[in-house]
Amino acid sequence: MNKSGSTAIDVVLDLPEPACGSGGMETHPVFDERSRTVPWMTRTLHRLYDLQAQKVLGKERISIAHWYYLRVLAQGGELNQLELSKRIGIASTTAVPALDSMERRGLLKRTRDPKDRRKYYVSLTDAGKCLVDQLLPDVLKMIDASFDGVDEEERLIFWKVLHQIEQNLMSMANGDTVD
Repeated sequence: MNKSGSTAIDVVLDLPEPACGSGGMETHPVFDERSRTVPWMTRTLHRLYDLQAQKVLGKERISIAHWYYLRVLAQGGELNQLELSKRIGIASTTAVPALDSMERRGLLKRTRDPKDRRKYYVSLTDAGKCLVDQLLPDVLKMIDASFDGVDEEERLIFWKVLHQIEQNLMSMANGDTVD
């Protein structure tokens, strides 16, 4: 029932005519030729990137979830646990088991905030920094390869469009109107 060339995470049913109640939405400009929307495609791309990144990270027994923490810490330096969770986009309570695991492996350390003992700061250890430095080139090579066939001008337009969509969605989240 999958269309030719689709993956298990990108299934589109091949319907001969519009389903009842669709109101002909499949011809709306937010759909591509396979009736996918931008949210659907970004979710699919995210999953495919995670799958490919896991092939690189798995060599060092790093999960994609742990990679997000390592990358944010490598880029942002020491962060409090709440800020780290916000940057990754998860609840701070969800972060605790992941941070525990990476701390046991010697990849990061947590220190108490001397002004508020309920808060912790998280930073990479030297081993964590070395691991990021070791894995990042291969992850970047994978991402770069995903742009094969896309020229530099198209990449710039792609980024411009993504940033505009992000700005529009942030405005909508803040209750602003999108111009």
